[in-house]
Amino acid sequence: MDGSVLVIEDDPLLQTVLAKTLNKLGLEVTLARTMLEASTKLAIAVPQVILLDLGLPDGDGLTLLPSIAGLPTSPLVIVTTGDATLNRAIAALRLGAFDYLTKPILTELLFAALKRALGHIELHTAARELQRLRDQESAMRATALAAAHHMSQHLTVIMGEAQLMMEEQGDDRLPNGLQRIVHASEQAARILDDLRQARIFVTRDTALAPMLDLNAAKVTPG
Repeated sequence: MDGSVLVIEDDPLLQTVLAKTLNKLGLEVTLARTMLEASTKLAIAVPQVILLDLGLPDGDGLTLLPSIAGLPTSPLVIVTTGDATLNRAIAALRLGAFDYLTKPILTELLFAALKRALGHIELHTAARELQRLRDQESAMRATALAAAHHMSQHLTVIMGEAQLMMEEQGDDRLPNGLQRIVHASEQAARILDDLRQARIFVTRDTALAPMLDLNAAKVTPG
């Protein structure tokens, strides 16, 4: 299991047991025993998961939840409580906690809670990456279509002038240069048409820079 956990627990024995258990699971563990110490640690580095004891010596652990929720990376919080009625655990969930554990903390329940939290983070990260790729493709599509529109306007002028010259000189007397212009313009028109009809946008590396792969762009996604 990969991930980072901040354990906020004032009981030295329980803190040690939790740290050893989490280390055995392969997690990176940071420890804090008070709200002040936790705030200091969070200012230095934000973990993926926070194991938060609600009964801390310098304040109510519930009051940490709003500030934790405001952190840039929004770590998931698993609260621990000795309240048999679960009132405080429910209050923590309403304030944004991801899960709760009652004391004494059973290792298998701790493992399950961490697995759920880290799995949730992994899915959330994947969803963000997918959205980033979709946004990137949308931007690429908009840029490509705008470029195609502007190039098409200039190409229309070139092809129009070439047509006038062809009509003036006759097809059998076209200079080689004009023939090349007409041929190149027709090829450019076909490329622009492919660009307008592209359904997916895939880039390939070239010596100069990544370029749009028009052959792949013609493929319609299933």
